[in-house]
Amino acid sequence: MNNNNLVAHCGLYCGACGVYLATLSGGEALEQLASRFGLSPEEMRCQGCRSDVLFAHCRKCNFRDCTREKGIENCEDCAEWPCEKLKNFQSQMPHRAELFESSEFRKENGLGEWFAKMEKDYSCSACGAINAAYYVKCKQCGNMPGNDFIGRNIEWIENFTKNR
Repeated sequence: MNNNNLVAHCGLYCGACGVYLATLSGGEALEQLASRFGLSPEEMRCQGCRSDVLFAHCRKCNFRDCTREKGIENCEDCAEWPCEKLKNFQSQMPHRAELFESSEFRKENGLGEWFAKMEKDYSCSACGAINAAYYVKCKQCGNMPGNDFIGRNIEWIENFTKNR
């Protein structure tokens, strides 16, 4: 599904974000996530980086502000790409592991092919459900790993989640 709201300014794919997925499913999933963050379900809701409905954390995005100030679509369009802020951001959490490769792919192949690649990377090989980067087991069918991205980055994801 080509939805430009799901193209984060930094290069991430919002369609595989746990907050976005909880917003789509609503109800209990959104309430549980909101409780974990100490927010209301309404504050938790997000429909993607370029939408008008943003998760509280995403409303404070430096990359969103920076790209807008520079009049560019995404960080990879910047002459300074990848800047130190983006490198630091990428290195902090496992769901950002392939940020630079993803951005390069989009730059070289265009949005249509990028969306197809993201959907493949984040879909369960058994049932096709989109799973967030931290869903080690598919939320729909229990398949492991929950998607190809997790399979490639399982060690970092497991270490990260153990230490939280």
